[in-house]
Amino acid sequence: MAQVNGTLMTVYYNTSLILSTTDCTLNVNQDLPSTTNKGSGGWASHLNGLKDWSIDFSAMYETAGTGETSDELMAIIIAGTAGVDMHFGTSLNAVTGYSGTGTLSNLSFEAPTEGPATVSGTIVGTGALAAI
Repeated sequence: MAQVNGTLMTVYYNTSLILSTTDCTLNVNQDLPSTTNKGSGGWASHLNGLKDWSIDFSAMYETAGTGETSDELMAIIIAGTAGVDMHFGTSLNAVTGYSGTGTLSNLSFEAPTEGPATVSGTIVGTGALAAI
């Protein structure tokens, strides 16, 4: 099995790279509704339920460049833009990664004294996540 260097993993929002990401996390969840009953012999049982996904990211605050800058991400939130293509992988046309439709749900800007300004956010998936 070949390992992938985490530095190569990036996040694309509507085919534009989110600039200067320092880390990104793809979260995939599945509800497990209980089907435990008196006949289960003291063991829990469940059904496979609804699935959802999201991407968390952190980046350096960027004001210019080819891709999504911090200010462009804020404009997306303000405009209420929903349901755009999302890619989490080694490149936009990656052979390793995942894609789906998602909406930018939150942004946080941090500006510490004598430290780099950063932005972090979450993209929430709408519908299925697919391997690319």
